[in-house]
Amino acid sequence: MPKLLLLLLCLLSCAPRAAEVKVAAGVFIDIITEQGDGPYQQLLHKAAAEAGISLDERVYPLSRAVRIFGSGEALAIYGMTEAVLRSTPAEKILTSYPLGVYRLHIFTPKGKPRISSYSQLRGLLVGGVLGYEDYYRELTSQGIKLEFVADERHQLKRLQLGRVDAVVGFLPDWLDKLDQLEYDPAFTVLEGYDYMTVWANDEGRHFVDTISPVLCQMHARGDYRDILGQRFMTFDYQPSKVYEWQPPQGGCHLTQVGSD
Repeated sequence: MPKLLLLLLCLLSCAPRAAEVKVAAGVFIDIITEQGDGPYQQLLHKAAAEAGISLDERVYPLSRAVRIFGSGEALAIYGMTEAVLRSTPAEKILTSYPLGVYRLHIFTPKGKPRISSYSQLRGLLVGGVLGYEDYYRELTSQGIKLEFVADERHQLKRLQLGRVDAVVGFLPDWLDKLDQLEYDPAFTVLEGYDYMTVWANDEGRHFVDTISPVLCQMHARGDYRDILGQRFMTFDYQPSKVYEWQPPQGGCHLTQVGSD
């Protein structure tokens, strides 16, 4: 074998490989799935492929995903920023360009009265999901009684069976369930961005700074609408918090990733 070829093979085999980014994925109803084909998962993996990032994604029940991230076993987690901030200072985390936006609403069964105020909930039993407790703070501060289950599908089933009077749920997650539900679009408990929440270390900064411009470009060129389909909700990203990724001046540009 020619010495030059032997040297080249050695260099290729000995070159350090980029470390995989460990991602904790908590199941969001029809948005992040156990099978790994949820719309947010598709967005992230497409962006990672374009950015040359290798992912090691593991799917867990929501509350366990938060614990896995909190223990440092994963570098990133889908969303769950409010839950992470319960026990973590804001300066210890970073967030990517959003995968989407969320709005938290109160849902009742089809044909029942819509909930348009907190006063209507007093004396009712409202279903929530373990892991989302920090998103429900406005409800608990109003003295609303919550009963928790492990996941959103179980939550919806309990509502259909009449075991709770109402449920608190997210859009876009519940958009394809609206034919079974009543809600007041004007009454929003909470709204915000669904980003990748990441530890603010060197690896985390590199991940956020590498993947965020790609996600921003994907949003601008219509990939978000294509992948999210009916769950797509328009947004104009306006970062205002210390941990949020700041786009370059002038915003994102539709350039070909990897081109000169």
